Amino acid sequence: MFYNGKEWVEFPLVSGDDEGFVNGYSIYDVLRTYSGIPYNLKRHYDRLKRSADFMSLEIPPLEKIKIILNQAKKIHNYEEFRFKIYVTPFTSKYKTFYCFVEELKEDVDLIEEGVVVNIARERKPSSPIIPYYVKTPLNGSIKYVHKKYDYYYDSIVLNEYGNVTEGTYSNIFYVSGGMLLTPHISSGILPGITREDVLELANDLSLEVEEKANVQVWELLSAEEVFLTHTSRGVVPVRRIFPDFTFTVPGVVTEAILDNWKDFITEKIED
Repeated sequence: MFYNGKEWVEFPLVSGDDEGFVNGYSIYDVLRTYSGIPYNLKRHYDRLKRSADFMSLEIPPLEKIKIILNQAKKIHNYEEFRFKIYVTPFTSKYKTFYCFVEELKEDVDLIEEGVVVNIARERKPSSPIIPYYVKTPLNGSIKYVHKKYDYYYDSIVLNEYGNVTEGTYSNIFYVSGGMLLTPHISSGILPGITREDVLELANDLSLEVEEKANVQVWELLSAEEVFLTHTSRGVVPVRRIFPDFTFTVPGVVTEAILDNWKDFITEKIED
């Protein structure tokens, strides 16, 4: 189903002269539900607003978005939902938005077996023209990398200095000497909401944590554990970085995060 800015329709119909689809001048954000409730909606809205401000676009008030998402929940009998919200120059004029909705099914195998990722040959700048906190298709090189290596779960991208940044749609964590590490924002990464949640949970569990600048590839490849974080799946263990760098799945630290993840989410929802 697709919300076209006015109503829910079966197929996505958009204005042919909308710059958002003609040349990519748009912003977006992705959120999911836990127990049928949109998770971290306010934080996703705040991120969408920051993106809109940078791109000089108008977005509707949070209450309107809540109403539309609730409509989707009434239309579909899904257990969990994934929403992708788009704002374009066309929708901006009317302070509305486009929304794609799909069913989100949990994949236990991702947790039990882990995933395989690669390190992309392409590099990205640590300080781009459009900051990485702005979610826009105009940062299109990342989408290209994702499609090029789509036989892997995700691709790790290095910056121009050869330092580890993130995946094409996920943040990355690794464990070394029992310490949980993740690349610092200054490396050129999206300050992911799930990433922030994992950092908060790790502190709650009294784990040693560091947001590390200038993470070199050898540090990642020699880690004891590696996992990814992103909105749709939460925490995803990595079992192998192509070609043959393998990791425990799930490792001790990753398992501690996973064992406490649902309770952490539940408390956030109740708050």
